[in-house]
Amino acid sequence: MPRSRSALILIAALLVVTAFAAPAAAEVFHLHSGGTVHGELVNRDQSPRKQYVVKTASGGEVTIPADQVKKVARQNPAEVKYDQIRSTYPDTVDGQWKLAEWCRQNKLIKARHAHLERIIELDPNHAEARHGLGYSQIQGRWVTQETLMTENGYVRYKGAWLLPQEIELKEQEEKEKHAQLQWRSKLKRWHGWLSTDKAAEAIASIKAIDDPYASGALAQHLNNPKEQAAPAVRLLYVEALGRLQAAAGMDALVTASLYDADNEVRLSSLEQIVDKKYMPAVPQYVKALKSKDNAIINRAAIGLGRMKDQSAVVPLIDALVTVHTFQVQKGGGPGQMNSSFNTTPGAGGGGGGGFTFGGSNVETVKQELQNSEVLQALVDLTGTSFNFEKTTWKKWYAAQKKPATLDARRDGASQ
Repeated sequence: MPRSRSALILIAALLVVTAFAAPAAAEVFHLHSGGTVHGELVNRDQSPRKQYVVKTASGGEVTIPADQVKKVARQNPAEVKYDQIRSTYPDTVDGQWKLAEWCRQNKLIKARHAHLERIIELDPNHAEARHGLGYSQIQGRWVTQETLMTENGYVRYKGAWLLPQEIELKEQEEKEKHAQLQWRSKLKRWHGWLSTDKAAEAIASIKAIDDPYASGALAQHLNNPKEQAAPAVRLLYVEALGRLQAAAGMDALVTASLYDADNEVRLSSLEQIVDKKYMPAVPQYVKALKSKDNAIINRAAIGLGRMKDQSAVVPLIDALVTVHTFQVQKGGGPGQMNSSFNTTPGAGGGGGGGFTFGGSNVETVKQELQNSEVLQALVDLTGTSFNFEKTTWKKWYAAQKKPATLDARRDGASQ
């Protein structure tokens, strides 16, 4: 019996819907040649795989030998839909723009980009497409950020635009960081060996270091109070740092010359600084002249005297006599207090910091202390001495700096 007109219309509508419905399983077949084929794999159960029979969105079938397929990836529903509808949009500016907008709404970035590129082929001045592709109009021409940055000498480097010299610095920094991390690992291992039967091997390894990038690790081991390395071990690090002469390592030697608890380590550190003529040590020693610890002041003065830098004269004059605060038992006289403190620079822990006595029978007092090593440094630098008389020293220094004046009348009379 012939079908009714309404039934035929319904069947036709179902066929249209079926034609645009997403396949049960859609894939992208990436070829070794660089191309791609989109569609549904028909011979999914073939094993071993000899070929791929692919049903495309248009309804046709394509057979691809298995050795030509690099990989197979699943398509998401939006990609499947795109394969079905893209041929329905005309190759006009308006048609390609509508398709590009559909891609944007469905987050198909690469496909949208391709359609925007087609639009500016058809209409080079299409502003929306240009902006969508990252173009800006500068002095009458459309340019991308990449073109603009490249023209100005910039290079894309790890997600940022940098000048070649900036890239060179960053790569150097990364190289240094990597080398420093390696040295920290090595030094940590060798440091651990020093108390084992591998001590001789560790000592030989430390003495053979000739890479300046090792300075940071050596400095850390030299001045790390948590490790409490033996003085003989710290002397190994002092020798290595002096040999390498890297700024970070030399600064660590300055610190050791001021604060290390062992007199031999301090003196050895100072010898390295003086021998290498490391002048950045001078401002560090000048700063240490303001220490609250009387022993540190005197150690800094020794360093300044050995460095023979005339710029240290005024700070040394100011440090000839310094005032320090102590806590003492009530009723204790100045003489009694002095006997409680060692203010000489060779003292292990440093004098002048004071002791805190137990109980509440304590008072805080201030005392002026004469710094003998400061005076000796001034004598070494100036070749003269006014003992601890700050005022006399300052007058003398001002006179040395005062420019010579000419008597105009006498000078004219002699002509």
